[in-house]
This record gives sequence, structure tokens and C-alpha cells, in this order.
Amino acid sequence: MVSCGDSKKQKDDSAMGTEDFHNVSIDGNYQIDIPKFMTGTTGLNEEASLQFQSLLQEAYLLIIDEPKSEFEEVYRGLEQYDDELSVLQNYRDARLQILSRTTQMNRKSTPIPTRINGLDAETLQIDANIKGIDNEISYFITFIEGDHNVYMIMAWTLKGKKLAHQNTFNRIAKSFEMISEPY
Repeated sequence: MVSCGDSKKQKDDSAMGTEDFHNVSIDGNYQIDIPKFMTGTTGLNEEASLQFQSLLQEAYLLIIDEPKSEFEEVYRGLEQYDDELSVLQNYRDARLQILSRTTQMNRKSTPIPTRINGLDAETLQIDANIKGIDNEISYFITFIEGDHNVYMIMAWTLKGKKLAHQNTFNRIAKSFEMISEPY
């Protein structure tokens, strides 16, 4: 049996082809490509509109989305909205603040601005410890700004499997596409 921290026998999923993914649509709002090795679940985060996991490969994925207007209204009311930043940057900072409540962030990359299927986005990586979990966790997080909503795509795995899953997690994020955004 291979232990959770055994990196000698880990399989690199970077050679996965298009046939190894399936497209998932959420409420006709957005679609994203998910690896076939992951299955749908509901136990990762109650706020998430999409949740997938592979316990065997220790790979997890969720998407949280919320209306930009509601996000901005709440954070302005809390006096935590920075007018010097974009809505996307404010959302990123708010979500990272929430994540920091449950993790000890050991390394956080600088956010990289990008565009995903015509939408403004930012990506970053975090290595963190979570109370009760012996191994360090690596997060791949992408924030996307739609016309009416903001989205956080969060994928994670054990740090020892980070390189094995990195290309797959990046491919998932880059496949995000709006179908018809709600108002």
C-alpha cells in the first residue's frame, strides 16, 4: 500500500489528453472541463456551485461564485472594500482572507493577471498547513470576473503531488467558460 506522502510511486497526469476530460455545465451559467478521474461530491464546501474529487489521487476541486454587486455591497458595508483595487482583486483578497482563517499559509505566489476565454482573471498558488492534516497542501486558485458574478476556482492536493497535478489543475481553470451568466 502506498502512503499519502509516498511520492516515489505517484503518477504524473500531465500527459492527459482531451479524451481524459468531460465538460460539465453548471445551471447553464458556466462550463468547465473536469478530469474523468474525479467524481462529483457535495462535502467540500457548502458555498460551492461545483465540487469534484478523487480520493485515490488526492485531488480536489471546487468553484464558488457570487454576484459582484452583492459582494461589493457587503464588503463596502464592512469597510473592507478597497476602491484602489478592481472588483476581481477585492474578491481575491476577501477569499484569501477567508482561507487564511483555516490554514497556515507557508508560501503564496504573486497573483498573475491573465484572461480566460475573454474574461479577466488572476491565478496564484499557495502551500499551506491545515490543522489536523499532517501533510502540507498545495492550492491552485484562479479568480475570474464575469459580467455579473465573480468566481473562485480552487484545486488542491498534497504538496508531494503538486507537480503531478499542476498541468491538470491549470487546464481545468483555463477551460472555464461562461454560457449565460445570471443577473
